[in-house]
Amino acid sequence: MSLNLDTRQRAILAEMGVRVWSPANTPVPVQPAVPVQPAVPSPTAAAVVARSSAVALSPLPEGLAQMDWAALSHAAQTCQACGLCQGRQHSLFASGSAAPGQTADWLIVGDAPTDAEDRAGHAFVGDEGVLLDAMLQAMGLSRQAQHPGPEHTVVTSAVKCHPHDNRNPSAEDIAHCHAFLQRQIELLQPKVILALGRFAAQSLLTPALGEGASQPLGKLRGQVHQAHGRPVVVSYHPTYLLRTPSDKAKAWADLCLAMQQVRPA
Repeated sequence: MSLNLDTRQRAILAEMGVRVWSPANTPVPVQPAVPVQPAVPSPTAAAVVARSSAVALSPLPEGLAQMDWAALSHAAQTCQACGLCQGRQHSLFASGSAAPGQTADWLIVGDAPTDAEDRAGHAFVGDEGVLLDAMLQAMGLSRQAQHPGPEHTVVTSAVKCHPHDNRNPSAEDIAHCHAFLQRQIELLQPKVILALGRFAAQSLLTPALGEGASQPLGKLRGQVHQAHGRPVVVSYHPTYLLRTPSDKAKAWADLCLAMQQVRPA
C-alpha cells in the first residue's frame, strides 16, 4: 500500500523530519518556493527614545550643586534632562533608615531601576531585595525607617529612571544622573559607599579612574576606592548573586572590607 500525499502534506512531514518513501519511477512533487518576506527590524533603544521626544527635554536644574535634600529630591522627580524621563512612574531618589536631611553611615548605590523598581518607587525589590536585606542584617544594618539599626543606611540608584525596553543604561544616562548622586554624597557624607553592580561602580569611579572604571567588576572589587572624598567598596549586585550563588563568599568579603571603613579595629 502506498500513501497518496500531496505537496503540502509531504512538506509538513519533511519539516517534522519524517522521510516519505515513493517509488523510484514516481516523481516527487516539488513544492513551489515561498517568497521570503524581509524581516522587520525591531526598534532600537535609540529609536524608542527618539519617538518619545514629544515632551521637550531641558537642562539639569540650575543650582543643583547647592540644593538641600528636599529640593534635590524634587528636582530628581521632575528632571527632564534625558529621554529616560519619558514614561517613568518614579524617579528612584533615595530610601532607607536615615531621615531626610540626615547624614548616613552607609550609602548603598545600585545600578538602574528595573520595571518592578519603577513601579514600587524604590530600589531592590522582590528576591533581590530579600537578599539585600539578609546581607544588611548580617552586618547589623537595616534599610527600614521603622526598624533602623545603630548605623544609618541610605539606598539609591546610580541611574534614577528606568531605561526603556529594559536595556542597560548608557554612558549618557549615567552621566546625566551623576550630578544628583554627587550632591547626595555631599549631603549625606557617608562613612562608606557600597557600589553594587558595574553601572554603580562606573558612575562613582569614572571621575577618578576614567576608562578604568569600565573594567570587569571582578577587577574593581577587593580594594577601597575614593569618590568625592568618600571610600567606595565595589561588589556584586544581588541580582547577579541570585544567578551565581557561588560568588556570595566573595560578596561577603567585600562587605567585610566595607565594614572596616565604618568600624575600624
